[in-house]
Amino acid sequence: MAHHQQPYPAEGSGPIPPPRSSGRLREHGRRILAATATAALLLAGATACGDVDASTASKSSTAPKEPFAPAQFAQAWKSPPVEGSSLRTPFMAAWHTKTAYYVGRGTGVEILDPATGKKLGTVAPPEPDMQPCGMTEGLTAAGLGAIAWIKGNTEALGASCDRVSLIDTRNGSAIVWTKQISGAPLGGKPLTNDTTQLAFLTGDVLAVMTPNTIVGLRPDGTEAWTWRNPGVPANTYVLNWEMSAHHDRIMVMIGMEGGPELWKYWVATLDASGKEVSAEPVPMPVPSGGHVSLVGAAPMTAIVRPRAFDEVSKPELVTFTRDGSVARRIPLVSSAGPVQLNASRRLGRAERFDIAFSGESTAYLVAGTPSSATTAPQIVAFNLETGATTWTKPVDTVTIPRFLGADKDTVYVLGGKASQDMPVYAYAAKDGTRTQISTVKASDGILSMGSLIIDYNTGNLALTEPGRGTNGTLMFRPTP
Repeated sequence: MAHHQQPYPAEGSGPIPPPRSSGRLREHGRRILAATATAALLLAGATACGDVDASTASKSSTAPKEPFAPAQFAQAWKSPPVEGSSLRTPFMAAWHTKTAYYVGRGTGVEILDPATGKKLGTVAPPEPDMQPCGMTEGLTAAGLGAIAWIKGNTEALGASCDRVSLIDTRNGSAIVWTKQISGAPLGGKPLTNDTTQLAFLTGDVLAVMTPNTIVGLRPDGTEAWTWRNPGVPANTYVLNWEMSAHHDRIMVMIGMEGGPELWKYWVATLDASGKEVSAEPVPMPVPSGGHVSLVGAAPMTAIVRPRAFDEVSKPELVTFTRDGSVARRIPLVSSAGPVQLNASRRLGRAERFDIAFSGESTAYLVAGTPSSATTAPQIVAFNLETGATTWTKPVDTVTIPRFLGADKDTVYVLGGKASQDMPVYAYAAKDGTRTQISTVKASDGILSMGSLIIDYNTGNLALTEPGRGTNGTLMFRPTP
């Protein structure tokens, strides 16, 4: 068992904002955020945990490539609007198999027919009085996924997201095992929360984030290791805010009470055996009233945002080395105007940012004013090694561009429109040269492009509303 007792470094510069509440207050007066989403957003499914789809993996510039997208997409089906409490309907994750498309929300994990969108059922919980409260971002190569559950009343003050099931999608979504995973005791009682985070690591080890531990579980359900954050032995709340994992690295953002309604944040980096690779957690100072979130562990990044309506401070992208130290702080400033992150909320998590990454070298973001009838939004390429802007290129006016994915040579962009046909552009990584490669035919309704969860996978484009709305999931496929 890896047990770290090293004290935190001195407090960082600048005040830290109060917590961003996304859940009810816990017992013992604990003020903790619900665990937040951290997946690095290649919206094609190349995320911080689970598999990396072939459509988004880095490809050789010399080997022949299959077309990233067909010449034209059309709407194939639309699932019904989601029902249930608005507190439970936000999106968690989507899973792909050849025979099913899984859409996970706090109301349940629906199993849809990928050809027709017809509901085939739901992933049955281990016990009738359980509801999902966490989900891996994707499946392993063997088709394994994991779901966390609340047992009992999800609205109760003491609701605990501390049951975890391993799911085998190759065998009728069967539950392989279910374990109760709580945090280390504090004040005589194990810490729990109403959400949790799950991620697969090298060897299909499942990392489970509790409020003050990270637990690694082998595929057979046995415990591989447990990491405890430095505040566990003391009678103080030093809590895991969020987790981002990829292959052999885990990033954990830790919060500590800094006074009434104030928190201070650090980032610790672990390897796949649960050992800290950083000498000490790295402080993450933010502007007063601002926010800090992990973006992903492939590459290892975080984003710092100023408070709303702060016209002076600018957001920053923070990159980390593999040993957990800060490599560079990159101001997200563009001549095209303010950076648009198109944040989409998910159950128990903070925003899912619209950022595309090409390996460890480049980050792509959208800047400008998408709603302007005269000024086109821009795609901006930032060099992660130098922090410099590589290029800035326009998209169409009155669009909300969304990323479909990126590889070594290209970033792929959907020119989002609410109720019209939408182009798919390929921008060359080297100089931003733009080529239209596809068209997505207009849907049968008006879309809220800025908030949709966009999931592109081998020619299938799914647009999912992250909460309650007029649509559930819309699937677009190549036209005959």
